[in-house]
Amino acid sequence: MDDDGDDLDELLDEVENKFCRNVSVGCSVRVDPKEPRKDNEEQRTQSATKPKQSVSSVTDDIDALLEELLEEDYSDSLPRKAEAAPKGPEEKKLSSQSGGRKCCPVFVGGSAVTNGVGTATSKRSCDQLRCTSCDFKVLMFDDCEWDPSCDYLFFRNNMPERQKLGSRLRRRRGQRSYACQCSWTSASEAADLRDRTKISMCISWNIPPRCVVTNDGLTSDLQVWTVGGDDSDVIRRTGSVAGRKTRKKKSDSEGGSRIAARHSSQVLHGAQSDNIQLTQLTSGQILYTPEMTSSDPLSSLQFVSDDVFLAGCCNGNVYIADTRASASPQLSAAPPGESVPWWTDAAAGASSGSFIRVSSSGRAEISDLRNPGAAVSRAQLSVQSRRCNPGDVTVSWAPALNDCIAVSGFSGLVQIYNTSGWGAELQEVQPLFEHRGHAVSSQSDEGDVFVTSQLWHPERPRTLLSAASDGSVHVWDWVDQSDADR
Repeated sequence: MDDDGDDLDELLDEVENKFCRNVSVGCSVRVDPKEPRKDNEEQRTQSATKPKQSVSSVTDDIDALLEELLEEDYSDSLPRKAEAAPKGPEEKKLSSQSGGRKCCPVFVGGSAVTNGVGTATSKRSCDQLRCTSCDFKVLMFDDCEWDPSCDYLFFRNNMPERQKLGSRLRRRRGQRSYACQCSWTSASEAADLRDRTKISMCISWNIPPRCVVTNDGLTSDLQVWTVGGDDSDVIRRTGSVAGRKTRKKKSDSEGGSRIAARHSSQVLHGAQSDNIQLTQLTSGQILYTPEMTSSDPLSSLQFVSDDVFLAGCCNGNVYIADTRASASPQLSAAPPGESVPWWTDAAAGASSGSFIRVSSSGRAEISDLRNPGAAVSRAQLSVQSRRCNPGDVTVSWAPALNDCIAVSGFSGLVQIYNTSGWGAELQEVQPLFEHRGHAVSSQSDEGDVFVTSQLWHPERPRTLLSAASDGSVHVWDWVDQSDADR
């Protein structure tokens, strides 16, 4: 802190000596009455012109001094091995923002605009951009502009191959083209990126490392991984979280843990209803453990708000718990009837929404969180009944499409259902759409292929990702045929 203070004092003294005193002297010249009047007038004229020259260059000179000081500070803070790196134009360009300095605001610009750290007074084009939507590093092409025929599919299929992208570039002197996997733009002059609302880009090193939590499917312990953090997508294991141990019979297997995460560094996890815990990843501290008297295996865990979560059990019971309260979770008993496995999911949104339970026989029931003891609507899904394990079936509510759910795990299909027409009486319903890609394209010799997981895109209403037992992963869109026929 003392060194920083000394540097600041020296900088202020240098600025004052260089500018402030010159301006003061020039404006308060003392006239000697003994000297000739003509000489006095010449001296007054010369001294009056000096401040104008200094004042006009004050801003530029101060910026230069600050830049020089910052360069020295950041070069001293870099690792020693960086000093041995070969110097050259390319290295300077790539390291223009490597010292932790930020563009504020962020500018894009044509090929004539200098790359570097942009400020309000120095409009430099940022050359360290990464898209916040697709997480791709932004590529730049000087003296080129994008052909009007460019579309989303072209960039999704060809990023980040520069040679392939070049097929849609046209030579245009002074232009600079930018592209990630989901957006593209061209610029000729320096422009604030905030004014281009359709472009979701920011400074790449400004994105913090992402954390991924996994489970091995055998115990309730978690593995913690870090993705990126050094301008790469390398995944590294950085820690682990121990799950709660519970007493169980020798015939019982512990099974894998269910996981629910929030935007903060907290994760909810557990394999059974009596070993659920909310853990702080950074410290390993246990923040919350619900009081449970039963030890039912879990089929799902899900937050429905910042503090309220659902714990779905394989026997059909659903517990509703509030991490702020010490009271026992509220129980929504399993639907009456046959004893079969159930899977649960909640509608996206506030805690006053709905949740759905689907059984291995294809029976579905929707309940309201405000009155979880009663079913609002029921339906018999058109699925292939089979003996399922707790991790086989996935039911998910569309986050950006009202009343639609996706069901998978009974076969090689992913089915989309519209729940808006379901009533209180049990009725058979047909899916709006079936994704059969895994079953049709599979070349596995190990028997039938089953969909192991599926997930809705958080923003694109009809886009899903699905994975199957043969290792295939599909990203696909679906169309409501009833709407298409209108």
